[in-house]
This record gives sequence, structure tokens and C-alpha cells, in this order.
Amino acid sequence: MPLLIGTDDGLYRVESVPFEREEAERVLECGVVTALRSWGHTDGVFVASSSGAYRSLDGGETWEDLGVPLGDRFWHAGESEVWSILATADGALYAGTNDPYIYRSVDEGESWSELKGFRDLPSRGHWESPIDPHYARLRALETVPGRPEQLIAGVEAGGIHLSEDGGQTWIDRRETIVDDVHQILPITEDVWLATAGYLDINLENLGLGHAVGEGGLHRTTDGGETWTRLDQGNDFSYIRCVFVHDGTVFFCGGEEAPPAWVDDDHEVALFESTNFGRDFERVSFPGEPHEIIEAWAVHDGDVICGSGLFDVPDQRDDVDGRIMRRTDAGEYETVGRVGANVGRLEVIDSGSEGER
Repeated sequence: MPLLIGTDDGLYRVESVPFEREEAERVLECGVVTALRSWGHTDGVFVASSSGAYRSLDGGETWEDLGVPLGDRFWHAGESEVWSILATADGALYAGTNDPYIYRSVDEGESWSELKGFRDLPSRGHWESPIDPHYARLRALETVPGRPEQLIAGVEAGGIHLSEDGGQTWIDRRETIVDDVHQILPITEDVWLATAGYLDINLENLGLGHAVGEGGLHRTTDGGETWTRLDQGNDFSYIRCVFVHDGTVFFCGGEEAPPAWVDDDHEVALFESTNFGRDFERVSFPGEPHEIIEAWAVHDGDVICGSGLFDVPDQRDDVDGRIMRRTDAGEYETVGRVGANVGRLEVIDSGSEGER
């Protein structure tokens, strides 16, 4: 079963797992892969990246540029980047950039229009990014299960915001999670999980944002009205990604934000919960003590994950991307390596490859 691997140096494809490093073929030179997704209701697999958004209809072998608008960020930083992509069951495509703007296409990417209602959110003037000040990233775009017109947007750093009309208008929910939002994972109509980092946008201008941010793994049971932090007391609370499979919740956290990762001045930990967050058990994995796990998938029935050392700010020559597999005994083993940090994974259904 083929696997797509999104890295800080483009998109790779392997035919099976485990694999040797030389078997990983780079199929798309797109810079940093920021999102890699597919949906049962939409043909193809989609990539968002620092150079744009792309779609493949042949299992990841060839790619089409979707032409998402990329405006100038500011005079010395070139064009903006696509940080999130979403396909909905009604045939629409959405893309989020780091300005941040949201664009929508109803003709499979032939043309795009900006959803200008997102500009009207009252808290927008306070959104920031730890790397590009005043130009936050629209890192997460999701639909709500059972509510096709309801969208969720997660901004780094700028909170979580909701739309009930397909993105035309938005409800400001920045006050519910003040740190930078990395991921939103809807489980049901009202139960969602969210991961956050350490950037408190209220204090960043004082130089204190990373020092006092809370981060953590959060859960809502009322559709985003309120959130509860599940990992209270956890020292490893800089969290990029949460994953749920077969009743187990997985997440990997760092004890420091990425500025401390440059010289390995940090430690990471991997946690699992079999009771949906009431308790978490720390488990060992091959990437300890510094590699953070940011990607999860299920491949041939096995949980797999990818790790690296992100935002350092440049890819380090001494750190490769790692693919791991969770064994039946609950242990993690390395099953492949690539030459750059692994931030995204997507499994290709080989049985339907030829139909795309």
C-alpha cells in the first residue's frame, strides 16, 4: 500500500512500509508540506505547501497546481504560503494562507474567491505569528461532522473561529484558547480536540509570549463554546498533533517551543490514552529525546507516525525524517527514513488508484 510523506523538502512517495531510504521518491518539489489530505467524498489527494496547493488524481505520482492566490506578505518575504486545505462534500475547495486569508473554489480549483468575512473578525488585529509578526497562519480548516455548512478555522496565533454558512460569515472564538492553534480534530458534531503551542498573543509584544503560554491538548463537548485542557500538569505541553485510532488517543509534546530546538535545548515525550484523555501514559519511541512527532496515519491496519526537528529555522544536516510503526505489543520501531523532517502522512488506497 503506497504512502505519501510530506517533509520540509517536498513530498515523497514509497510503495510499501517498511522501506529503505533510497526507495523514497520525491514526487513533488513544493518546499515545506503544510497539509496532506484526502477525503472519501472527493477524488484525489491534496497538498498544501510553502509554494502553493496541489492535487493528484493518480495516487500521488503526478500533481496539478491548483492556483491558490498567493499575495505578497511584505516587501522582503516574497509570496504568502498555503497552510491548510479542505474539500467538502458539496464539491467546494477551501484554502487558508498565512496572511491569513481563506479562499474558496466551486469549480475544482479553476478559479478562487476570497471569503472576505474572515477579515471582519474582531480579534484579527491581535493575530500574530512567532516567525512573521502580524502575519498569522491559517493552520487548520475543518468541517463539523453532520454539519456540512459549519467550518472551523484554527489560527496560529489567533484562536479558533467558526462559520455556520460555508465561510461567508464568522464567529470569533479567540478567547476560548489564547495560545497558537496547531490542529483541530472534530470527533462528532460537538466533541472536538485541539492542540496548541506556547505563543500567548496577549503577551508576545512584551517579549513574554513563549515564556508564559499554556499550550496543551484541549477538548470541547459543546461545539467550540468552551474548551477544557486534558493534559493539565503535563510538562510536555507544546503539542503539534493529536491522533485517535481504535479508542486510543496519541500525542507527542515538547517541553519547550521551537526556539529551544535549534541546539537541542529541549526534550519531548509521547503519550497514549485509552480512556479518551482521563489518563495518559508516557511511552518510549525511537526519536527520543528530541524529535517531535507531527504526523500520524493507519497503514495496513498499523498505526504509523513521522517525526523530525521542525522550525529550527533551517533543516539540519544531522537530523533525518523518521517513519515509525506501532507494533501489536505497543512498541514503536523505525520503518523508514527520508532526508528531511516528516510533518505529514497520507496512505493511498491502492485498490482505487487506477480509478482516480
